Amino acid sequence: MKKILLLSSMIALTMIFLGCSLLTTTTLTTTDSQITSSSTTQTTSSASTTSSTTTTYLERFQTIEIYSINDYHGGAYSSVSILAKIGDFLKYKKDTTDHTIIIANGDIFQGSAFSNYYHGRPIVEIFNNIGFDAFVIGNHEFDWGIDKIANYNDGDLTNGEADFPFLAANIVSTSNEAMMPWTEPYKIVTINGLKVGIIGVIGDVINSISASRVEGYVFQNVVNSIGEYANHLRTNENVEVVIAAVHEYDEATNLAIARLTGSQRIDAVFNGHTHQNQASYIGENRGRLGAAMPHAQASSFSDSLLAKIVLIYDRETKTVLTSQSSTLSESNLSSIDSDIMDIINDYANRTDYIVFVNEQLAITKYSFGKTALAPWGSSVIRDYVGVDFGFVNAGGFRVTMDVGVLTMGEMVEIYPFDNYIKTSQVTGSQLHDFCAYMILKSPDIVLDDQASCSDGKFYKNSVELNASTLYTIAAVDYIFDKTNYIFLKGVNITLTEYLMRDLLVIDLRNNDALYFNPSDGTSYRATPVMVKIPFFQPVTLSYYYQDIQRPVA
Repeated sequence: MKKILLLSSMIALTMIFLGCSLLTTTTLTTTDSQITSSSTTQTTSSASTTSSTTTTYLERFQTIEIYSINDYHGGAYSSVSILAKIGDFLKYKKDTTDHTIIIANGDIFQGSAFSNYYHGRPIVEIFNNIGFDAFVIGNHEFDWGIDKIANYNDGDLTNGEADFPFLAANIVSTSNEAMMPWTEPYKIVTINGLKVGIIGVIGDVINSISASRVEGYVFQNVVNSIGEYANHLRTNENVEVVIAAVHEYDEATNLAIARLTGSQRIDAVFNGHTHQNQASYIGENRGRLGAAMPHAQASSFSDSLLAKIVLIYDRETKTVLTSQSSTLSESNLSSIDSDIMDIINDYANRTDYIVFVNEQLAITKYSFGKTALAPWGSSVIRDYVGVDFGFVNAGGFRVTMDVGVLTMGEMVEIYPFDNYIKTSQVTGSQLHDFCAYMILKSPDIVLDDQASCSDGKFYKNSVELNASTLYTIAAVDYIFDKTNYIFLKGVNITLTEYLMRDLLVIDLRNNDALYFNPSDGTSYRATPVMVKIPFFQPVTLSYYYQDIQRPVA
Protein backbone atom coordinates (compact mmCIF):
# COMPACT_ATOMS: atom_id res chain seq x y z
CA MET A 1 0.00 0.00 0.00
CA LYS A 2 2.88 2.36 0.85
CA LYS A 3 4.37 1.72 -2.58
CA ILE A 4 1.07 2.64 -4.25
CA LEU A 5 0.85 5.90 -2.31
CA LEU A 6 4.47 6.70 -3.08
CA LEU A 7 3.88 6.08 -6.79
CA SER A 8 0.82 8.34 -6.74
CA SER A 9 2.80 11.09 -5.06
CA MET A 10 5.61 10.81 -7.58
CA ILE A 11 3.17 11.07 -10.48
CA ALA A 12 1.52 14.13 -8.96
CA LEU A 13 4.81 15.86 -8.27
CA THR A 14 5.87 15.15 -11.83
CA MET A 15 2.75 16.96 -13.01
CA ILE A 16 3.62 19.96 -10.86
CA PHE A 17 7.22 20.37 -11.87
CA LEU A 18 7.11 19.19 -15.51
CA GLY A 19 3.64 20.40 -16.39
CA CYS A 20 2.76 17.01 -17.87
CA SER A 21 -0.86 16.17 -18.53
CA LEU A 22 -0.87 12.77 -16.84
CA LEU A 23 -4.54 13.05 -15.99
CA THR A 24 -7.48 10.74 -16.40
CA THR A 25 -10.65 11.84 -18.12
CA THR A 26 -13.91 10.01 -17.65
CA THR A 27 -17.06 9.53 -19.64
CA LEU A 28 -20.63 10.20 -18.66
CA THR A 29 -21.89 7.37 -16.42
CA THR A 30 -23.92 7.03 -13.25
CA THR A 31 -21.28 5.19 -11.20
CA ASP A 32 -19.70 6.85 -8.18
CA SER A 33 -16.11 6.11 -9.22
CA GLN A 34 -16.12 8.30 -12.31
CA ILE A 35 -16.32 12.09 -12.53
CA THR A 36 -18.59 13.94 -14.96
CA SER A 37 -20.43 17.19 -15.29
CA SER A 38 -23.39 17.71 -17.62
CA SER A 39 -25.71 20.53 -18.58
CA THR A 40 -29.11 19.96 -20.14
CA THR A 41 -31.21 22.41 -22.13
CA GLN A 42 -34.84 21.77 -23.05
CA THR A 43 -37.16 23.59 -25.46
CA THR A 44 -40.94 23.02 -25.50
CA SER A 45 -43.46 24.06 -28.17
CA SER A 46 -47.06 23.15 -29.01
CA ALA A 47 -45.83 20.91 -31.80
CA SER A 48 -42.94 19.02 -30.21
CA THR A 49 -40.50 18.79 -27.35
CA THR A 50 -36.74 18.49 -27.94
CA SER A 51 -33.91 18.11 -25.46
CA SER A 52 -30.15 18.06 -25.74
CA THR A 53 -27.40 17.16 -23.28
CA THR A 54 -23.88 18.58 -23.28
CA THR A 55 -21.26 16.68 -21.29
CA THR A 56 -18.12 18.23 -19.80
CA TYR A 57 -15.33 15.77 -19.05
CA LEU A 58 -13.34 16.51 -15.90
CA GLU A 59 -9.82 15.35 -15.18
CA ARG A 60 -9.46 13.19 -12.11
CA PHE A 61 -6.43 15.06 -10.72
CA GLN A 62 -6.98 18.81 -10.34
CA THR A 63 -4.07 21.23 -9.80
CA ILE A 64 -4.71 24.18 -7.46
CA GLU A 65 -1.98 26.85 -7.45
CA ILE A 66 -2.24 29.49 -4.71
CA TYR A 67 -0.08 32.59 -4.19
CA SER A 68 -0.06 34.87 -1.16
CA ILE A 69 1.53 38.25 -0.52
CA ASN A 70 1.84 39.20 3.15
CA ASP A 71 3.29 42.11 5.13
CA TYR A 72 4.05 44.15 2.03
CA HIS A 73 3.70 47.39 4.05
CA GLY A 74 3.34 49.58 0.98
CA GLY A 75 6.73 48.43 -0.29
CA ALA A 76 8.68 49.63 2.75
CA TYR A 77 10.83 46.47 2.82
CA SER A 78 11.22 45.91 -0.92
CA SER A 79 9.92 48.75 -3.12
CA VAL A 80 6.71 50.11 -4.56
CA SER A 81 7.81 49.29 -8.10
CA ILE A 82 8.28 45.62 -7.19
CA LEU A 83 4.49 45.33 -7.58
CA ALA A 84 4.97 45.73 -11.34
CA LYS A 85 7.05 42.55 -11.34
CA ILE A 86 4.80 40.71 -8.92
CA GLY A 87 1.77 41.74 -10.94
CA ASP A 88 3.30 40.66 -14.26
CA PHE A 89 4.02 37.21 -12.83
CA LEU A 90 0.61 36.75 -11.21
CA LYS A 91 -1.32 38.04 -14.22
CA TYR A 92 0.58 35.60 -16.43
CA LYS A 93 -0.43 32.78 -14.08
CA LYS A 94 -4.05 33.91 -14.16
CA ASP A 95 -4.01 34.24 -17.96
CA THR A 96 -2.30 30.94 -18.75
CA THR A 97 -3.89 28.61 -16.20
CA ASP A 98 -7.40 27.92 -15.00
CA HIS A 99 -6.34 26.98 -11.49
CA THR A 100 -4.57 30.03 -9.97
CA ILE A 101 -5.75 31.76 -6.77
CA ILE A 102 -4.20 34.95 -5.35
CA ILE A 103 -4.50 36.12 -1.73
CA ALA A 104 -3.30 39.16 0.20
CA ASN A 105 -2.64 38.06 3.77
CA GLY A 106 -2.64 41.28 5.78
CA ASP A 107 -0.42 44.31 6.55
CA ILE A 108 -0.43 45.34 2.92
CA PHE A 109 -0.94 49.12 2.90
CA GLN A 110 0.76 50.85 5.80
CA GLY A 111 4.48 51.55 5.80
CA SER A 112 5.71 53.65 2.85
CA ALA A 113 5.19 57.31 2.04
CA PHE A 114 3.62 56.31 -1.28
CA SER A 115 0.95 54.10 0.25
CA ASN A 116 0.46 56.10 3.45
CA TYR A 117 -0.08 59.35 1.59
CA TYR A 118 -2.98 57.86 -0.39
CA HIS A 119 -4.16 55.49 2.38
CA GLY A 120 -3.43 52.49 0.16
CA ARG A 121 -5.62 53.45 -2.77
CA PRO A 122 -2.94 52.86 -5.47
CA ILE A 123 -2.39 49.34 -4.12
CA VAL A 124 -6.11 48.62 -4.23
CA GLU A 125 -6.14 49.62 -7.89
CA ILE A 126 -3.09 47.47 -8.59
CA PHE A 127 -4.62 44.45 -6.86
CA ASN A 128 -7.79 44.97 -8.90
CA ASN A 129 -5.67 45.01 -12.05
CA ILE A 130 -3.89 41.80 -11.07
CA GLY A 131 -7.08 39.99 -10.13
CA PHE A 132 -6.68 39.21 -6.44
CA ASP A 133 -9.30 36.81 -5.08
CA ALA A 134 -9.30 37.85 -1.41
CA PHE A 135 -7.68 40.19 1.11
CA VAL A 136 -7.23 39.17 4.77
CA ILE A 137 -7.30 41.95 7.37
CA GLY A 138 -4.04 42.24 9.36
CA ASN A 139 -3.18 44.26 12.45
CA HIS A 140 -1.70 47.19 10.50
CA GLU A 141 -4.92 47.61 8.52
CA PHE A 142 -6.16 49.24 11.76
CA ASP A 143 -3.38 51.84 11.93
CA TRP A 144 -5.22 54.62 10.11
CA GLY A 145 -8.53 53.62 11.65
CA ILE A 146 -10.26 50.63 10.10
CA ASP A 147 -12.78 52.93 8.42
CA LYS A 148 -10.06 53.91 5.92
CA ILE A 149 -10.02 50.30 4.67
CA ALA A 150 -13.80 49.99 4.89
CA ASN A 151 -14.01 52.80 2.33
CA TYR A 152 -12.78 50.36 -0.29
CA ASN A 153 -15.92 48.28 0.12
CA ASP A 154 -18.58 50.95 0.60
CA GLY A 155 -19.93 51.11 -2.96
CA ASP A 156 -18.62 54.65 -3.47
CA LEU A 157 -16.40 54.64 -6.54
CA THR A 158 -15.11 58.15 -5.86
CA ASN A 159 -12.97 57.00 -2.93
CA GLY A 160 -11.78 53.77 -4.56
CA GLU A 161 -13.37 50.34 -4.55
CA ALA A 162 -11.87 46.86 -4.24
CA ASP A 163 -12.91 44.12 -6.67
CA PHE A 164 -12.07 41.51 -4.02
CA PRO A 165 -13.65 40.75 -0.61
CA PHE A 166 -11.98 41.61 2.69
CA LEU A 167 -11.84 38.54 4.94
CA ALA A 168 -12.02 38.80 8.74
CA ALA A 169 -13.79 35.68 9.99
CA ASN A 170 -12.82 36.13 13.64
CA ILE A 171 -12.97 39.93 14.06
CA VAL A 172 -16.30 40.56 15.77
CA SER A 173 -18.07 43.18 17.84
CA THR A 174 -17.72 42.92 21.60
CA SER A 175 -21.42 43.73 21.98
CA ASN A 176 -23.08 41.20 19.66
CA GLU A 177 -20.26 39.16 18.03
CA ALA A 178 -21.26 40.48 14.62
CA MET A 179 -18.56 40.77 11.98
CA MET A 180 -17.63 44.13 10.52
CA PRO A 181 -20.41 44.61 7.93
CA TRP A 182 -18.03 45.23 5.04
CA THR A 183 -16.05 42.02 5.62
CA GLU A 184 -16.67 38.34 4.84
CA PRO A 185 -15.52 35.21 6.66
CA TYR A 186 -14.48 33.34 3.53
CA LYS A 187 -14.31 33.34 -0.27
CA ILE A 188 -15.23 30.41 -2.52
CA VAL A 189 -13.33 30.02 -5.80
CA THR A 190 -14.51 27.42 -8.31
CA ILE A 191 -11.85 25.69 -10.41
CA ASN A 192 -13.22 23.38 -13.14
CA GLY A 193 -16.21 22.57 -10.99
CA LEU A 194 -14.09 22.09 -7.85
CA LYS A 195 -14.97 24.44 -5.01
CA VAL A 196 -12.05 25.86 -3.04
CA GLY A 197 -12.81 27.78 0.17
CA ILE A 198 -10.49 30.46 1.58
CA ILE A 199 -11.02 31.33 5.25
CA GLY A 200 -9.36 34.58 6.36
CA VAL A 201 -8.55 35.18 10.04
CA ILE A 202 -6.35 37.50 12.07
CA GLY A 203 -4.09 35.92 14.69
CA ASP A 204 -3.66 36.68 18.36
CA VAL A 205 -2.14 40.07 17.57
CA ILE A 206 -4.59 42.51 19.13
CA ASN A 207 -1.82 43.77 21.43
CA SER A 208 0.07 44.86 18.30
CA ILE A 209 -2.60 47.50 17.69
CA SER A 210 -3.25 50.72 19.59
CA ALA A 211 -6.14 49.94 21.92
CA SER A 212 -8.17 52.90 20.67
CA ARG A 213 -8.05 51.50 17.12
CA VAL A 214 -9.70 48.20 18.11
CA GLU A 215 -12.08 49.48 20.75
CA GLY A 216 -15.34 47.57 20.39
CA TYR A 217 -13.79 44.57 18.62
CA VAL A 218 -12.48 41.21 19.79
CA PHE A 219 -10.37 38.68 17.89
CA GLN A 220 -11.88 35.24 18.43
CA ASN A 221 -9.83 32.05 18.73
CA VAL A 222 -8.07 31.29 15.45
CA VAL A 223 -8.36 27.50 15.45
CA ASN A 224 -11.99 27.43 16.61
CA SER A 225 -12.99 29.99 13.98
CA ILE A 226 -11.22 28.12 11.20
CA GLY A 227 -12.74 24.81 12.26
CA GLU A 228 -16.28 26.21 12.41
CA TYR A 229 -16.09 27.84 8.97
CA ALA A 230 -14.37 24.82 7.43
CA ASN A 231 -17.25 22.66 8.66
CA HIS A 232 -19.75 25.12 7.21
CA LEU A 233 -17.98 25.21 3.85
CA ARG A 234 -17.75 21.44 3.52
CA THR A 235 -21.23 20.58 4.82
CA ASN A 236 -23.32 23.51 3.55
CA GLU A 237 -21.41 24.88 0.56
CA ASN A 238 -20.14 21.58 -0.91
CA VAL A 239 -16.56 22.85 -0.80
CA GLU A 240 -13.98 20.14 -1.38
CA VAL A 241 -10.72 21.99 -0.58
CA VAL A 242 -10.34 24.46 2.29
CA ILE A 243 -7.42 26.87 2.73
CA ALA A 244 -6.79 29.04 5.81
CA ALA A 245 -5.05 32.40 5.50
CA VAL A 246 -3.91 33.41 8.99
CA HIS A 247 -2.32 36.78 9.64
CA GLU A 248 0.08 35.39 12.21
CA TYR A 249 2.63 32.62 12.45
CA ASP A 250 2.62 30.48 15.55
CA GLU A 251 3.94 26.94 15.44
CA ALA A 252 1.44 25.64 17.99
CA THR A 253 -1.46 27.26 16.12
CA ASN A 254 -0.40 25.74 12.80
CA LEU A 255 -0.09 22.32 14.47
CA ALA A 256 -3.58 22.67 15.96
CA ILE A 257 -4.96 23.58 12.53
CA ALA A 258 -3.23 20.54 11.00
CA ARG A 259 -4.91 18.33 13.59
CA LEU A 260 -8.41 19.39 12.52
CA THR A 261 -10.09 16.41 10.90
CA GLY A 262 -13.30 15.39 9.18
CA SER A 263 -15.42 18.29 7.94
CA GLN A 264 -13.11 20.74 9.77
CA ARG A 265 -10.04 19.59 7.84
CA ILE A 266 -7.73 22.29 6.42
CA ASP A 267 -5.68 21.45 3.35
CA ALA A 268 -3.18 24.34 3.44
CA VAL A 269 -2.27 27.37 5.55
CA PHE A 270 -0.78 30.72 4.59
CA ASN A 271 0.79 32.71 7.44
CA GLY A 272 1.91 36.31 7.96
CA HIS A 273 2.85 38.94 10.53
CA THR A 274 6.30 37.64 11.55
CA HIS A 275 8.13 38.50 8.29
CA GLN A 276 9.70 35.06 8.08
CA ASN A 277 10.65 33.19 4.95
CA GLN A 278 8.91 29.87 5.57
CA ALA A 279 7.71 26.98 3.46
CA SER A 280 7.18 23.62 5.10
CA TYR A 281 4.71 20.85 5.97
CA ILE A 282 3.11 19.43 9.08
CA GLY A 283 2.99 15.65 8.76
CA GLU A 284 1.25 14.90 12.04
CA ASN A 285 -2.12 14.12 10.52
CA ARG A 286 -3.91 12.61 13.53
CA GLY A 287 -6.49 10.89 11.40
CA ARG A 288 -6.32 13.28 8.43
CA LEU A 289 -6.83 11.90 4.97
CA GLY A 290 -4.52 12.84 2.12
CA ALA A 291 -1.24 14.76 2.16
CA ALA A 292 0.52 16.46 5.05
CA MET A 293 -0.62 20.06 5.52
CA PRO A 294 1.65 22.62 3.80
CA HIS A 295 2.16 26.13 5.18
CA ALA A 296 4.04 29.13 3.78
CA GLN A 297 4.85 32.77 4.52
CA ALA A 298 6.99 35.34 2.72
CA SER A 299 9.32 37.74 4.52
CA SER A 300 8.33 40.62 2.18
CA PHE A 301 11.96 41.48 1.47
CA SER A 302 13.16 41.12 -2.11
CA ASP A 303 14.47 37.61 -1.49
CA SER A 304 11.04 36.41 -0.35
CA LEU A 305 8.09 38.24 -1.91
CA LEU A 306 5.41 35.62 -2.50
CA ALA A 307 4.37 32.45 -0.72
CA LYS A 308 3.25 29.61 -2.98
CA ILE A 309 1.38 26.38 -2.35
CA VAL A 310 0.38 23.89 -5.04
CA LEU A 311 -2.15 21.17 -4.27
CA ILE A 312 -3.12 18.15 -6.37
CA TYR A 313 -6.68 17.12 -5.60
CA ASP A 314 -7.97 13.62 -6.45
CA ARG A 315 -11.63 13.85 -7.42
CA GLU A 316 -12.12 10.11 -6.96
CA THR A 317 -10.80 9.80 -3.40
CA LYS A 318 -11.88 13.39 -2.57
CA THR A 319 -8.54 14.19 -0.94
CA VAL A 320 -5.47 16.29 -1.60
CA LEU A 321 -3.05 13.72 -2.97
CA THR A 322 0.11 15.78 -2.58
CA SER A 323 1.34 19.36 -2.19
CA GLN A 324 4.26 21.70 -2.73
CA SER A 325 5.21 24.66 -0.52
CA SER A 326 7.72 27.38 -1.45
CA THR A 327 8.45 31.11 -1.60
CA LEU A 328 9.43 33.26 -4.57
CA SER A 329 12.07 35.99 -4.67
CA GLU A 330 12.56 38.92 -7.02
CA SER A 331 14.88 36.71 -9.10
CA ASN A 332 11.82 34.58 -9.95
CA LEU A 333 10.08 37.64 -11.39
CA SER A 334 11.54 38.73 -14.70
CA SER A 335 9.20 41.16 -16.47
CA ILE A 336 7.49 44.43 -15.58
CA ASP A 337 3.80 44.98 -16.20
CA SER A 338 3.28 48.32 -17.96
CA ASP A 339 -0.30 48.80 -16.76
CA ILE A 340 0.79 48.53 -13.14
CA MET A 341 3.69 50.90 -13.71
CA ASP A 342 1.21 53.37 -15.20
CA ILE A 343 -0.85 53.23 -12.00
CA ILE A 344 2.26 53.73 -9.86
CA ASN A 345 3.52 56.62 -11.99
CA ASP A 346 0.13 58.30 -12.04
CA TYR A 347 0.09 58.59 -8.25
CA ALA A 348 3.84 59.13 -7.82
CA ASN A 349 3.93 62.06 -10.24
CA ARG A 350 1.11 64.09 -8.73
CA THR A 351 2.38 67.51 -7.75
CA ASP A 352 1.18 67.52 -4.14
CA TYR A 353 2.75 64.13 -3.49
CA ILE A 354 6.08 65.13 -5.08
CA VAL A 355 6.26 68.29 -2.97
CA PHE A 356 5.45 66.32 0.16
CA VAL A 357 7.94 63.46 -0.19
CA ASN A 358 10.83 65.57 -1.50
CA GLU A 359 10.98 68.07 1.35
CA GLN A 360 14.53 67.94 2.76
CA LEU A 361 14.42 67.73 6.54
CA ALA A 362 18.07 67.23 7.49
CA ILE A 363 21.44 65.84 6.46
CA THR A 364 23.04 62.92 8.28
CA LYS A 365 26.72 62.00 8.35
CA TYR A 366 26.09 58.52 9.74
CA SER A 367 23.28 55.99 9.58
CA PHE A 368 21.09 55.50 12.65
CA GLY A 369 19.00 52.51 13.63
CA LYS A 370 16.18 52.32 16.13
CA THR A 371 18.63 51.98 19.06
CA ALA A 372 19.77 55.55 18.39
CA LEU A 373 16.47 56.97 17.15
CA ALA A 374 14.18 55.76 19.93
CA PRO A 375 15.76 57.81 22.80
CA TRP A 376 15.65 60.85 20.51
CA GLY A 377 11.96 60.17 19.91
CA SER A 378 11.24 59.97 23.64
CA SER A 379 13.15 63.21 24.17
CA VAL A 380 11.16 64.92 21.41
CA ILE A 381 7.96 63.97 23.23
CA ARG A 382 9.32 65.34 26.51
CA ASP A 383 10.40 68.68 25.05
CA TYR A 384 7.63 69.45 22.56
CA VAL A 385 4.72 68.23 24.68
CA GLY A 386 6.28 69.79 27.78
CA VAL A 387 6.29 66.89 30.24
CA ASP A 388 8.76 65.47 32.74
CA PHE A 389 9.37 62.20 30.90
CA GLY A 390 8.74 60.83 27.40
CA PHE A 391 8.42 57.20 26.34
CA VAL A 392 8.31 55.36 23.02
CA ASN A 393 8.52 51.77 21.87
CA ALA A 394 11.68 51.09 19.88
CA GLY A 395 9.65 49.13 17.34
CA GLY A 396 7.92 52.30 16.20
CA PHE A 397 11.07 53.15 14.26
CA ARG A 398 10.91 50.64 11.43
CA VAL A 399 13.89 51.21 9.15
CA THR A 400 17.35 52.75 9.41
CA MET A 401 17.94 56.47 8.84
CA ASP A 402 20.55 56.38 6.07
CA VAL A 403 23.52 58.66 5.41
CA GLY A 404 22.87 61.79 3.37
CA VAL A 405 19.84 64.00 2.74
CA LEU A 406 16.81 62.92 4.78
CA THR A 407 13.52 63.60 3.02
CA MET A 408 9.96 63.56 4.24
CA GLY A 409 9.32 60.44 2.18
CA GLU A 410 12.13 58.62 3.96
CA MET A 411 10.95 59.87 7.35
CA VAL A 412 7.52 58.36 6.78
CA GLU A 413 9.17 55.00 6.20
CA ILE A 414 11.37 55.41 9.28
CA TYR A 415 8.32 56.17 11.46
CA PRO A 416 5.21 55.20 9.48
CA PHE A 417 2.68 55.09 12.30
CA ASP A 418 -0.03 57.63 13.01
CA ASN A 419 0.46 57.44 16.78
CA TYR A 420 -1.02 60.18 18.93
CA ILE A 421 0.66 61.36 22.11
CA LYS A 422 -1.18 60.88 25.41
CA THR A 423 -0.24 62.18 28.86
CA SER A 424 -0.97 61.34 32.48
CA GLN A 425 0.41 62.07 35.94
CA VAL A 426 2.00 59.47 38.21
CA THR A 427 4.01 59.52 41.42
CA GLY A 428 7.70 58.91 41.75
CA SER A 429 6.86 55.72 43.62
CA GLN A 430 4.87 54.47 40.64
CA LEU A 431 7.78 55.25 38.33
CA HIS A 432 10.17 53.33 40.61
CA ASP A 433 7.82 50.34 40.37
CA PHE A 434 7.63 50.74 36.61
CA CYS A 435 11.42 50.77 36.44
CA ALA A 436 11.51 47.35 38.07
CA TYR A 437 8.83 46.14 35.66
CA MET A 438 10.71 47.42 32.60
CA ILE A 439 13.90 45.70 33.65
CA LEU A 440 12.10 42.36 33.94
CA LYS A 441 9.34 42.51 31.31
CA SER A 442 9.59 45.28 28.75
CA PRO A 443 12.94 45.99 27.11
CA ASP A 444 11.12 47.59 24.16
CA ILE A 445 10.12 50.71 26.13
CA VAL A 446 12.69 53.47 25.65
CA LEU A 447 13.16 56.48 27.95
CA ASP A 448 14.16 60.02 27.01
CA ASP A 449 17.80 61.06 27.27
CA GLN A 450 17.39 62.68 30.72
CA ALA A 451 15.77 59.63 32.31
CA SER A 452 17.37 56.44 33.55
CA CYS A 453 16.31 53.34 35.38
CA SER A 454 18.39 50.93 37.45
CA ASP A 455 17.96 48.66 40.45
CA GLY A 456 14.26 49.48 40.68
CA LYS A 457 14.82 53.23 40.89
CA PHE A 458 13.88 55.92 38.37
CA TYR A 459 16.17 58.93 37.84
CA LYS A 460 16.08 62.30 36.07
CA ASN A 461 19.51 63.69 35.22
CA SER A 462 20.96 61.08 37.61
CA VAL A 463 18.82 62.33 40.53
CA GLU A 464 16.48 59.77 42.12
CA LEU A 465 12.81 60.77 41.95
CA ASN A 466 10.91 61.74 45.07
CA ALA A 467 8.44 58.96 45.77
CA SER A 468 5.54 61.28 46.63
CA THR A 469 6.01 63.89 43.89
CA LEU A 470 3.58 63.89 40.96
CA TYR A 471 5.28 63.77 37.54
CA THR A 472 3.73 64.29 34.10
CA ILE A 473 4.59 61.57 31.60
CA ALA A 474 3.74 61.15 27.93
CA ALA A 475 3.93 58.31 25.40
CA VAL A 476 2.66 57.24 22.01
CA ASP A 477 -0.83 55.79 22.29
CA TYR A 478 0.38 52.33 21.19
CA ILE A 479 2.14 51.76 24.51
CA PHE A 480 0.12 54.24 26.57
CA ASP A 481 -3.08 52.21 26.19
CA LYS A 482 -1.59 48.88 27.30
CA THR A 483 -3.07 47.94 30.65
CA ASN A 484 0.11 46.30 31.94
CA TYR A 485 2.09 49.56 31.70
CA ILE A 486 2.10 52.56 34.01
CA PHE A 487 0.37 55.16 31.86
CA LEU A 488 -3.28 54.25 32.43
CA LYS A 489 -2.62 53.99 36.18
CA GLY A 490 -2.01 57.72 36.35
CA VAL A 491 -4.44 60.60 36.86
CA ASN A 492 -5.50 63.43 34.54
CA ILE A 493 -5.17 61.31 31.41
CA THR A 494 -5.13 63.49 28.28
CA LEU A 495 -5.23 62.71 24.57
CA THR A 496 -3.29 65.40 22.75
CA GLU A 497 -3.69 66.42 19.12
CA TYR A 498 -0.04 65.70 18.33
CA LEU A 499 1.08 62.86 16.10
CA MET A 500 4.46 61.40 16.95
CA ARG A 501 5.82 61.65 13.42
CA ASP A 502 4.80 65.31 13.20
CA LEU A 503 6.84 66.14 16.30
CA LEU A 504 9.85 64.28 14.92
CA VAL A 505 9.56 66.24 11.67
CA ILE A 506 9.29 69.56 13.51
CA ASP A 507 12.44 68.76 15.47
CA LEU A 508 14.30 67.91 12.25
CA ARG A 509 13.16 71.18 10.69
CA ASN A 510 14.39 73.05 13.76
CA ASN A 511 17.82 71.45 13.60
CA ASP A 512 20.34 74.11 12.53
CA ALA A 513 23.49 71.98 12.82
CA LEU A 514 25.33 70.94 9.69
CA TYR A 515 24.45 67.31 10.35
CA PHE A 516 21.63 65.76 12.32
CA ASN A 517 22.68 63.36 15.06
CA PRO A 518 20.05 61.97 17.48
CA SER A 519 22.65 61.72 20.25
CA ASP A 520 22.89 65.54 20.25
CA GLY A 521 19.42 65.71 21.79
CA THR A 522 16.43 67.60 20.46
CA SER A 523 16.43 70.94 18.64
CA TYR A 524 13.62 72.38 20.74
CA ARG A 525 13.84 76.15 21.11
CA ALA A 526 11.85 78.37 23.40
CA THR A 527 11.28 80.95 20.67
CA PRO A 528 8.09 80.21 18.74
CA VAL A 529 8.74 78.96 15.22
CA MET A 530 5.94 78.82 12.68
CA VAL A 531 5.83 75.35 11.13
CA LYS A 532 3.40 73.83 8.68
CA ILE A 533 1.60 70.73 9.81
CA PRO A 534 2.55 67.71 7.62
CA PHE A 535 -0.05 66.34 5.25
CA PHE A 536 -1.08 63.51 7.54
CA GLN A 537 -1.98 65.72 10.50
CA PRO A 538 -5.75 65.12 10.89
CA VAL A 539 -6.62 68.33 12.77
CA THR A 540 -8.39 71.42 11.54
CA LEU A 541 -5.56 73.88 12.25
CA SER A 542 -3.39 74.88 9.31
CA TYR A 543 -0.41 76.01 11.36
CA TYR A 544 0.79 75.77 14.90
CA TYR A 545 3.73 77.04 16.93
CA GLN A 546 6.65 74.95 18.04
CA ASP A 547 5.90 75.84 21.66
CA ILE A 548 2.18 75.25 21.14
CA GLN A 549 -0.11 75.35 24.12
CA ARG A 550 0.53 72.14 25.92
CA PRO A 551 -2.28 70.02 27.33
CA VAL A 552 -3.21 70.72 30.91
CA ALA A 553 -2.56 67.52 32.81
